Amino acid sequence: MIARFRVAPVSFLALASASLAACGGEDAAPLPTTNAPSPSPSPSPTPSPTPTGAAIALTSDIQYGEGATVNGAKPLFLDLHAPDEACSANRPTVLFVHGGGFTSGNKAGSNVNAIAEAMIPRGINVVSIQYRLDPDDPLPSQPFVDVVDDIVAAGGGDPNEPRLDAIAAAFEDTVAALGFLDANQDNLCVDTDRIAYWGSSAGAYTVLQVGYGLNQFGIQRPEPRVVVDYWGGLFRDSDLEVGEAPFLVIHGTNDATVDYKEAVDLTNRADVVAVSFALYTVNGAGHGFGATGTFTNTVEGQTLLERTADFVEAHLTGGTPIYGRFDVN
Repeated sequence: MIARFRVAPVSFLALASASLAACGGEDAAPLPTTNAPSPSPSPSPTPSPTPTGAAIALTSDIQYGEGATVNGAKPLFLDLHAPDEACSANRPTVLFVHGGGFTSGNKAGSNVNAIAEAMIPRGINVVSIQYRLDPDDPLPSQPFVDVVDDIVAAGGGDPNEPRLDAIAAAFEDTVAALGFLDANQDNLCVDTDRIAYWGSSAGAYTVLQVGYGLNQFGIQRPEPRVVVDYWGGLFRDSDLEVGEAPFLVIHGTNDATVDYKEAVDLTNRADVVAVSFALYTVNGAGHGFGATGTFTNTVEGQTLLERTADFVEAHLTGGTPIYGRFDVN
């Protein structure tokens, strides 16, 4: 809940002003309503393989909408990482939301290339989105303001916290991107019936809220098959309910940006409502990809990223996901 985002071990303001490094080296016209038609993809560069040697095509800066700000409309873009081959059938897709404390970050950061390299060989697209940040002075639409106001009221958060509009805007823009993907499945070769939400830090808070905390407000978006929470949390754990999508969490016990208690509370709630999950507790670790050893720490011979990729693939394309609580040293 918002209140927990503002108290020990750090205040909400401390998280909201976290630098890219603190998030693990991550190194007008209002948005259309969720029921309005989404625009067709804007002209974008011809897809070209990334320089990793993997068969990945990256199409950058596809405009998915516009977000209202104090200074007018801000165009919003996404990047599509996809297998570099003809589209014979729409592919399962990961929607990735970067971290940065709702003040910084971008769609090309947060190690999204490494995530794409893990998912593309499995035939799964990765879409990374830009969203309005606090320095943009966003003006979120009323339904998303209502979501944040409700969370604040329930949790005792400060209604004068200046970054609440940025949080609401992150929710709104993520929903808008999902609506755009849904309306343009054939153009983009995405299958929104097989979609995963994946976020890090502030992006994890965002995807958890969009995944579990909007249905009760009547805000529609493609339902996730699975959600990935890298060192984030759910603002209000009671929003996780029976029958909702399984999730995976990676969190360090010494995270000074987002308390490890967030992971404990979320998974304890999942136990109560019988939602399946995998929790990877990285003992002694801090906040971010480097601190948790996402690319280097292993469990049964697999890195944490590989375990995540397997978990997502199992839910999107079929397989046997591995659930449970795991200690990583």
